[in-house]
Amino acid sequence: MLSPEGRQLTQMTTTSPEQYDAIIIGTGQAASPLARALGKNGKRTAVIEREHVGGTCINEGCTPTKTMVASARVAYLTRRAVDYGVNAGGAVSVDMAAVRQRKRDIVESWGQGTTNRLISAENVDLILGEGRFTGPHEVDVALNEGGTRRLAAGMIFINTGARPHMPPIEGLADVPCFQFHDHHGTGRRA
Repeated sequence: MLSPEGRQLTQMTTTSPEQYDAIIIGTGQAASPLARALGKNGKRTAVIEREHVGGTCINEGCTPTKTMVASARVAYLTRRAVDYGVNAGGAVSVDMAAVRQRKRDIVESWGQGTTNRLISAENVDLILGEGRFTGPHEVDVALNEGGTRRLAAGMIFINTGARPHMPPIEGLADVPCFQFHDHHGTGRRA
């Protein structure tokens, strides 16, 4: 191809985006019911997830916190059983490895359940990768398995989660901490 001045031009090849009615970026609490409702109503929907299906609540927030709090509550009540006229039979101990494994099992089960609901939903495609806007109605997805997909939709929902953040408080960085983003309990900071 030549310019009006007769110079050789490099021709750019562009890939047309895959057309969807809706794109949901992130699989937090709203993603699964929204995607399934859109799909059920005939809307072709792409759901993009970068890290793990289920978002912050299932994987790092509500669910892991509540499972560990439930274990602590059982230990507390068992230690106080005698106050309620119940003989629990000796000293109570907590197996933290078992508590953490129970937490991981529940998180895995709930995340897999959400994944299965999305995969089996009518008109819904679950795409594992990181999405970024390339235009008002276009998203490029850097696929976790390699490669890129370009998507377009009239409706795009941002349903991304949260990440832990340590506020800049003097001395705080010197205090050991546990964050649920650290699935193994090693105290890694955000």
